[in-house]
Order: sequence, then structure tokens, then C-alpha cells
Amino acid sequence: MISTLEKIVERTSSCFSFYFKPHDPITWQAGQYMQFVLNHENPDDRGIRRFFTISSAPHEKYIMITTRFDFEKSSTFKKALIKLSEGQNISAFSPQGDFTVNDHKGNYVFIAGGIGITPARSIIVDLDYKKLFSGLNLYLLYSNRDNEIVFKDELDAISAVNNSFKTRYLVSPERCDINLIKATVKNYKSNVYYISGPPGLVKSIEEGLIADGIDISQIKLDYFPGY
Repeated sequence: MISTLEKIVERTSSCFSFYFKPHDPITWQAGQYMQFVLNHENPDDRGIRRFFTISSAPHEKYIMITTRFDFEKSSTFKKALIKLSEGQNISAFSPQGDFTVNDHKGNYVFIAGGIGITPARSIIVDLDYKKLFSGLNLYLLYSNRDNEIVFKDELDAISAVNNSFKTRYLVSPERCDINLIKATVKNYKSNVYYISGPPGLVKSIEEGLIADGIDISQIKLDYFPGY
């Protein structure tokens, strides 16, 4: 599948969103990801392919991917991505993944670290658009290294009009762990947990939940390996 870059939006000093218009009709479920292919000169050992969550919701029509950059440490793929001009094309494979919400009557806790917010953003915007918050409860715990919090204004706006959607932003050195979850989330053992972010954060929270009696069937994971 070929898509054309329409624009790049700077979210923070190190985070950018890329808006692509697909040449052919495409459908996906909020929370899914795609594998993108970008041919470029002298690729490093991470190659010309990269997985990105689709951070836009399906009704928004365009494919938005949002990612962080370290302009010294980033892969050659990301360096080529940030140099794309409007009107240039990128190829990708069909959407896939099961980090999705299919039961709209449940109780959910989303735990996101850094750019791990991207699947949560897609799902939350989708739920709001479809007016499905009335049937569920969703608590977002969103950890960040500093006060440059991606999508904060948008998340706050959705929370303001949906009483069943609550957010808590954690800024380093505050961190999310099982003790914070137990102190923050009402009836925490009855929720389904969606955890996305750096591997260390995802793994530590998963292990903490399981050690405290949360069944593995109540946990969904999405790893974001880095630059």
C-alpha cells in the first residue's frame, strides 16, 4: 500500500506526527499498527522497515504515525522519515494487531509510557467519536520524562466531556508501579489493563500486576523499543 505525506506536525521538541493519505481505501481498528517501508541510502542494521502504531482513529481517514526523535541516536529510518517532504510517498503493509477494545461495557486502565500513548490516543478518540464512553470506565495513567506531554490538550478535552474517562499524568521522578495503581484505581483488580511504552516499563508493570493477583487474561501489552 502506498501513502502520500500530507504534513508533519511538531508535537513537542522531540516528537512529531506524520499525516499520510493512502492511495487506496483502508480500514483499521483503533490501536492497531502497520509496518512501513522507507528506502534510503546507507541504512543501519535496523534496516528500511519499521513498525508504528496508527495514532489516528479510523474515522479521521488519514494515517497518522507519531514518534519521538533523538537527532543523534535515531535510526537511519527515522532520520530519513523526518526529511520527507510533503507529496513524497511511503509504502506500508496492512494494519494488524489486537491491542484493541472490543467490549464497550468493560472497565479499563490504560498505562502509557512516553510515545506509548499512540495506541491509547487512537482508541480514546475512537471511543469519544462513537459516543461509547457512556458504557464503560477508562482510567489513563500516562508517564512522561518531563512536562512536554504529547496529546495532553486533546486528552483533557475528551475527559472534560466524559465523566467515565479519567486521566492522571505522571512526570519523572514520579513513576507508575503496582503501589500507585492500587492507590489510584478504584477496584483495581476488576479492570483490564492495556500497557504500552518502553519494554522496561511494560514488563515491570505486567510483573507487578501478576504478582498482586491480576490474571494474565486481564493484561494486554504493546512494546515500543526506542529510537
